[in-house]
Amino acid sequence: MINTVYQKAFSLIEVLVALAITSLIGLASIKAFDMASASNEHIEKTSQRLNQLQRAFLFISNDIQQLAERKVRDEYGDVIPTIKSDLQASKPYMELTRLGRRNPAQLPRSNLEHLKYSLEDKILYRISYTYADGMQEEAGLKRPILNQVEKMEIQFYDGEEWHDYWPLSDDANSDKAQQKPVAIRFGIETSHYGLLERWYVLRDKN
Repeated sequence: MINTVYQKAFSLIEVLVALAITSLIGLASIKAFDMASASNEHIEKTSQRLNQLQRAFLFISNDIQQLAERKVRDEYGDVIPTIKSDLQASKPYMELTRLGRRNPAQLPRSNLEHLKYSLEDKILYRISYTYADGMQEEAGLKRPILNQVEKMEIQFYDGEEWHDYWPLSDDANSDKAQQKPVAIRFGIETSHYGLLERWYVLRDKN
């Protein structure tokens, strides 16, 4: 007696259905992976941007808070104010002289540093000069610290009201021109986060 074994095979329709289900699962997996990658890339870019902003404001905060009340002279020997700004210029800027210049090699030099913040083509630059006196514009170390900056806003408080410029006196030799403002409001408007501000109190009203 011969035993006949019958094996049930998949029909063509079942195979096609299985392939279709596998393809759908594969497409869904690829889409989920793409979404996860895009989300991760967005988070990474956002994190980098926030780090750039924090770093820029760290520079600004350290420089403003160590503002020096000391007469300095430009390359022509003319006295310039302790702090000066012009936001209406083609390249809006604020320049100041600060204390606490780093000197890791303990060289025989001043601890003063003259700086300039300048907005050019939506990039905020920090320009530092080797010497506080006699600095030449082209001799400054120019470093970009933040890009995609739409606007720089700076206001100065004299103890009674806020001003969009400083000094309040045109005579750089006067005590008023060399005096620190009571407070400074420094704002950066970016394309991603809008206007971000920091306030700095530098001295008492009196």
